[in-house]
Amino acid sequence: MRFYVSGLLACFLLLSASVSAAEIKGAVVDPSGAPISGAVISAINRVGVVAQATAAPDGKFHLNLSETNGATLRVSAPGFGTQTVPLTESTTVTLAIAPQVDAVSVVGSAIDAPASEQGGSISIIPREEIRSRNEPVASDLLRELPGVTLTQTGSTGGLMTLYIRGGYPTYNLVEIDGVPVNTFGGDFDFAHIPSEALDRIEVIRGPQSAIYGPYANSGVINFVTRDPDSGPTADVIAEGGSHSERRFGISGAGRFAGFGLAASASRMDTDGPVVNSDYHNEGLLLNITRRWNRQQLSLHGDFDSNWNGVPGPWGSDPKHTFTGIDTISRNANNFSDYGLHYEADFTSRIRQEVFGSFFLNNNGFTSPFGFSSNKDIRGQAEARTVASVSRNDTVAFGVSLGREEVRNTFITGADGEPFLLRRSDVGVYAENRYEWGGRLFLNIGVRGEFIHTPAIPADGFARPFFPDNHISRANPKVAVAYVWHSTRLHSSFGTGIRPPGGFDLAYTDNPALQPERTRSIDAGIQQNLLNGRLSLDATYFHDRFYDLIVVLGGSLSVLSRFESDNIANSRAQGAEFSARLRPTRWIFLTGSYTHLDTEILSLNGSANQAPPPFTVGQQLLRRPADFGTLTATFTRGRISANVDAYMRGSMLDVEPSFGATNGLFQNPGYVNLGINLNYALGHGVSIYGNLRNALNQHYEEVFGFPSPRLNFLAGMKWTLAKGQ
Repeated sequence: MRFYVSGLLACFLLLSASVSAAEIKGAVVDPSGAPISGAVISAINRVGVVAQATAAPDGKFHLNLSETNGATLRVSAPGFGTQTVPLTESTTVTLAIAPQVDAVSVVGSAIDAPASEQGGSISIIPREEIRSRNEPVASDLLRELPGVTLTQTGSTGGLMTLYIRGGYPTYNLVEIDGVPVNTFGGDFDFAHIPSEALDRIEVIRGPQSAIYGPYANSGVINFVTRDPDSGPTADVIAEGGSHSERRFGISGAGRFAGFGLAASASRMDTDGPVVNSDYHNEGLLLNITRRWNRQQLSLHGDFDSNWNGVPGPWGSDPKHTFTGIDTISRNANNFSDYGLHYEADFTSRIRQEVFGSFFLNNNGFTSPFGFSSNKDIRGQAEARTVASVSRNDTVAFGVSLGREEVRNTFITGADGEPFLLRRSDVGVYAENRYEWGGRLFLNIGVRGEFIHTPAIPADGFARPFFPDNHISRANPKVAVAYVWHSTRLHSSFGTGIRPPGGFDLAYTDNPALQPERTRSIDAGIQQNLLNGRLSLDATYFHDRFYDLIVVLGGSLSVLSRFESDNIANSRAQGAEFSARLRPTRWIFLTGSYTHLDTEILSLNGSANQAPPPFTVGQQLLRRPADFGTLTATFTRGRISANVDAYMRGSMLDVEPSFGATNGLFQNPGYVNLGINLNYALGHGVSIYGNLRNALNQHYEEVFGFPSPRLNFLAGMKWTLAKGQ
C-alpha cells in the first residue's frame, strides 16, 4: 500500500535554525513534601508539547530541551491539581491535593491542549489506576466512565461491545497510540487489550469526525501504550486465580544511546467457567523514540494473538431453544498495528508533523458448519501543520490519505469466491483554537471527506455490478470551555459519519449506499468545592442518528426500490453526572451516574413504521436507561485497596439463540462489586488479591450469556525503577 503526500520530503529536512538547549531537573512533591511518583512533566511552547518526562518514585524528573524560547512547564498527576510554572533549570513543583486527572496531549483536538481546557467531554484513566486495579484486560476499566456501556458475551475472551451515549457499536473510533484499529465498517472487539502494555486510556464522548474522519460518530477511544520517557523502569507481574487463570507480563522503559525504548510482553490463559470457554492471549509491544535538535521521531509496533472457545448462549432460554453447550466453535484472532510520527518545530511558532500507520487484522472461526475467515487491512498517512498565529490563536491544518480493505468468506463474487473489497479516503481538515485571558477556550474545526469505493462485482444472485462510487461529506465541530476560579463550563457540537460496512455493501442491490450520520450537542458544568478537593460535573447530551442503513422487505418495500437503504433514524439523549472527592492523600472517592433515554424513530417516508420486529418509540437494544459506578480507593503506608461497584438497570435485549426475529426481552439489571487489595513488601515488590463479583451475583451483560460468579485472583508485582 503506497501513499503520496505533497511536500512530505520537506518535513524531513534538517533544521538549520539556532537553538537554545537546556537541561531541566527538578522534583514533584505534595503539600507535605512527600514525592509524587508518576507525575507527568510537560515542556510546552506555543505549538504544543516539546518534551515530556515522568517523575521517578522519589519524585525527581529530568528533561533535555533543544528549544526553551517561550516554553513553560505543566505538571499533572492523578489526584492532584495541575500546575503551570516557568521554565528554570532546577525547580521543585508542589501540587495541591485535588480529584483531578488531566493531561496535555489527549484526544479531542489536532492541537496539543489539556483536557481541562477543552469543551468536549474527556475522561482519562491514568497509568497509576491501571497498575493498582490489577485488571488483566484494560477495557474493563472503561465501565467506570460516565456515558459508556460495555456488554460481553459471558466470560473472559467473549465478544465485548462498547456503546457511548447510546450510539451504535460501530460508531466508536478506536486507536492504539493514534493508530486506527477499527475493521472495515467500524467494528472493534474490546476483549483483547492487555493492560500490561498501557500508560493511559483516553476517551472523548461525542462525534469527532471533524478531527478524526470516519467511524468517530459517538466518540474516540485511544489506548496509549508505555512511554519510553517514563523510565528507567522495569515491571514484572505474575498472577493466578479461579478457572485456572494465569497471567505473566514483563515491561520496561528507558533511554539508551540517545534512543527512548519501551517494550512489553504478556501472556494470559484461563480455562473459563464451562467447557469450551477457555481463553488465551499473547501480546508484544515495542516503542522507539529519538529526539534531536527540534525534531522527534517515534515508532510504534504492537502485536496481539488470541484464541478462545465459543460455548454459545448457555444461560437464559426463554424460548426453550437451548440444545447444549457448543463444544466445537473456536475463534482465533491476530492483529497488529504499526505507527510512525515525525515532528519538527521550524520555530517556536510553526510545527510540521507527519503520521503513518498500518493495521492488519486476521480472524478465523471454526463452527459446526465449517471454517470461515476475515482479513482487514488499513493504512493511513497524514501531514499536519500547526502554527501559532498569535499568543492567543493557534491553527492546525492537514491532509489525510487512507485505504481500508476486507476479504471475508461470506463476501463473494458470482463464482462464489471471496473478493477484495476496498475503499479509499482523502480527508482535508482545519482547526482553530482561540484562548482569551486563560479563561475562555474555543475550538472550531471542519473536515472534508472524499470517499471512493471501486467497482464491486455482481454476486450472481441479488447484487448487480456496482460501478465506482464517490461520496463527499463535510463534518464541523465547535467546542468551548470557560474556566473561572472553581467553575468550568463546557459545551460542544459536532457531526460524525460511518461509511457502509463490508456486509452492507455485499448484501444489497443499492449501488449508492450513503454513510450513516450522527449529529450531537452537549453542555455541562464542572464545579470544584472544598478548596478544590471535591469536583462535581453534570453534562446534558442529545445525539441524533440518521441515514441509518436498514434492510427492507414486506410492507416496507414501498419505502425504497432497493433491498436496503439509508432511511432509518433514532436518537439518544440524557445526562451524565460524576463526582470525585480527595479529602486526604490516602482516600480517593469517585462516582458516576448516567441516565440514558433512547428511541427508535420512524423510517423516512413512513408515518409510524420501524424495521420489524421493532416499533417506533421503542428503546434501542442493549442501552440501559440507568447505570453508574462508585469506587473508593484507600492508600495508607504499605497497603492500598479499591472497592468498586458497578450498577446497571434493565435493558432491552434479544432472544439469545436466534436474535431479534425470535423475540425481544428485558435483561434484568444487576450490581457487581469488586474488592482489590495491594500490599507492598518493599524493594519494589508487592502482592495483591482481587475478588471479583464479590456478591456472587447471577447476571448477564448479554441476555443468555452468564457472567462469571464469585472468583478470585492473586499475584505478585516487582517494579525496579530509578529512585525506588
